[in-house]
Amino acid sequence: IAILYEPGLFPALLHHDSTEKEPVKQNGGVPQAGNIDEHLKIFRINITELVKDVNFSGVGVIDFESWRPIFRQNFASLLPYKELSVKIKQEKYPGKEKTWYESAAAEKFELSGWDFVNRTLTLAKELRPKAKWGYYGFPYCFNLNGSPNNTKENCDSDVQKENDRIHWLFNASDIIFPSVYLRTTITPDERLMLIRGRVKEAVRMANNVTGEPKPRPVLTYIRYVYTDTKTLLEKDDWEKGLNAMKEMGSNGVILWGSSDDLNSTEKCKDF
Repeated sequence: IAILYEPGLFPALLHHDSTEKEPVKQNGGVPQAGNIDEHLKIFRINITELVKDVNFSGVGVIDFESWRPIFRQNFASLLPYKELSVKIKQEKYPGKEKTWYESAAAEKFELSGWDFVNRTLTLAKELRPKAKWGYYGFPYCFNLNGSPNNTKENCDSDVQKENDRIHWLFNASDIIFPSVYLRTTITPDERLMLIRGRVKEAVRMANNVTGEPKPRPVLTYIRYVYTDTKTLLEKDDWEKGLNAMKEMGSNGVILWGSSDDLNSTEKCKDF
């Protein structure tokens, strides 16, 4: 497996340290202000250096999480992407209604963002054609994510419609990689619901693709620690979680961890 973390030069709003009040704009900050040719040039270099074997036939994951290609889904910590997008429109077209700015910003953001996402995946497949490529974390679901509005197993119908809007991403992907990282702030039953809902949505998108293979394989990302406490998953969560993934149609699992999870002898022994 080859995982490319924030490869290329995706437009992004970066905080290098906690003292910075304003984020630093990388490649324009938002996709509509970015240079896609410069991004793809760096991405080409990254793949050449990080996946040296041109005949690499394993799994290739593009792990890009700075912003989401659906404008509405850039909330919470990603809200600055929406704010900057609106600001750009306000500066260019003063005197319009608030709703006009939001609609125009969303349209421009998505048009440009989808181009970045799609062309990056296309180039990865062109450079390492024997690998099986996809993006980490898609499709998004947001079920049981801590919001009082997202307490059900199934993804909200609006989110499902948004996933349908980016069907091109799943058509272009060789593998779909939903993420079901768990935390202790929800109950064991809710953790199972989170897994079931997210895998179910991934399988739905995998079945709706055009072209072969249909359906696309689904490999579910799970972290071996709880994301809030960094303690190892309990046996019950492991067993029930893996069974739930299988029942919902996941073809396999990607067991992910950070280097910080295993940076001591004690942590390695516990693992």
